[in-house]
Amino acid sequence: PVPLEQEEKRDYQVKDSLYDIQKDSLQSQSSVDSMNRHRGKLRIYDVLWNGLRRTRYSKTGSFTWEIGSLVKNLEFNTAEGLVVNLNTGYSRYLRKWKTNFSVQPSFRYGFSNKHFNAWANINFRTRDWSSDKKLKRESWTFAGGKRVSQFNKDNPVKPFDNTIGILFWGNNFMKTYENTFGSISFNKRYESGFRFNFDALYESRKPLDNTTHFTVFKGNEINITPNYPYERINGEFTPHKAFIISADLSIKPGQRYIEFPNRKVPIGSKYPTFSFNYTKGIEHILGSDVNFDKWRLTVNDDMNFRIAGLLKYRIGIGGFINADKIFIQDYQHFNGNRTTGASEYVNSYQLAPYYALSTTASFFTFGHVEHHFNGLLTNKIPLFKRLNWNLVAGSNALYVNPSNNYIDLFVGLENIFKIFRIDLGTAFINGKKGDSGYFIGFGGTIGSNVRPGLGGRNVAFSF
Repeated sequence: PVPLEQEEKRDYQVKDSLYDIQKDSLQSQSSVDSMNRHRGKLRIYDVLWNGLRRTRYSKTGSFTWEIGSLVKNLEFNTAEGLVVNLNTGYSRYLRKWKTNFSVQPSFRYGFSNKHFNAWANINFRTRDWSSDKKLKRESWTFAGGKRVSQFNKDNPVKPFDNTIGILFWGNNFMKTYENTFGSISFNKRYESGFRFNFDALYESRKPLDNTTHFTVFKGNEINITPNYPYERINGEFTPHKAFIISADLSIKPGQRYIEFPNRKVPIGSKYPTFSFNYTKGIEHILGSDVNFDKWRLTVNDDMNFRIAGLLKYRIGIGGFINADKIFIQDYQHFNGNRTTGASEYVNSYQLAPYYALSTTASFFTFGHVEHHFNGLLTNKIPLFKRLNWNLVAGSNALYVNPSNNYIDLFVGLENIFKIFRIDLGTAFINGKKGDSGYFIGFGGTIGSNVRPGLGGRNVAFSF
């Protein structure tokens, strides 16, 4: 071995010392104390309006706890009256299991019906790429307690929309029921793009009747409707129990990747995504009263035509193999919308009643399509092109049978102030002209990254 020069010795000493300092600095007691001091003070304002999220640092690990805003989670509905929601959470990384652990307790109280509900979600999520040089993404979720749920599990009506609609116009579009439940969910995602999800759910379901007809303007009380899907059933459902299992499969063939030493990053495919769902209600397990089988196959994709714009579509088929014993909660529901705030694009019917299209038919087919022209036509109009507003058009359709079918057509402008989108649409139900109206959502450079859902009432008119 050749002895080091004096300058080389000093260089190695400095580098070794810097390495040790950097390695230990984040785990030193002084560093931990410093991070804990700089979290800021607890303020009542944050609890009431902003919510709280705090991380407690330590040398052995850290954990995070949070409390949701009390004011922003207030809501009002005709079944519970004024509702207070308290959403809390705790999470930490379990090094031994290489798993992210979180628990989310929730509490809800209705001042009119005086019902208290409490439930919790417990989640174990693994995202580990150190084993076998493959990225491992899977999660287990356990949940249980007593809660209030919408009849459509997609929750098409947002609490804020429902609150404003009731108070100012008497439109109680949200329909809910109370249930004691327990559920287990497993989700796994593979590097190939294949996804698998399995759910097992038990519910003991009870109806919730209206307990208040309060509106700001007294004359609007006449608009309040029963707290159940009156479009499909004539009265409250009978209290019952349900044990349901569900499996979802999703795959995108021809997926391409950027490959790293320990993971792959998908960059898309020329083929669409295929999704399949099978749901079964099983009788007698835990006293279950349901017995049904339903399935659904969906194909969706975003097709970029570059200068010609972007086409988005979602089409599918499905039906019930058997519906021997089925209640309204387990019908096949389709997302409607009766507010001026646009519901989820390419997955809803913007001018349809929320439950009028629900079915237990043996076969149905549906489709959603919209094309974003991205300036293809509007940039040819003098002066108007300076606004940089882009044209969008599309349609949503559903066919069950000659007495249950729907189609709407719409055209609109997006990228308004780089955030908003406004559409005009008209609907046809069972071959007859239905409502026409406008709906406002988010779309454009910034707005496309914002989740839709504005408060307000439905404004319908005839052309």
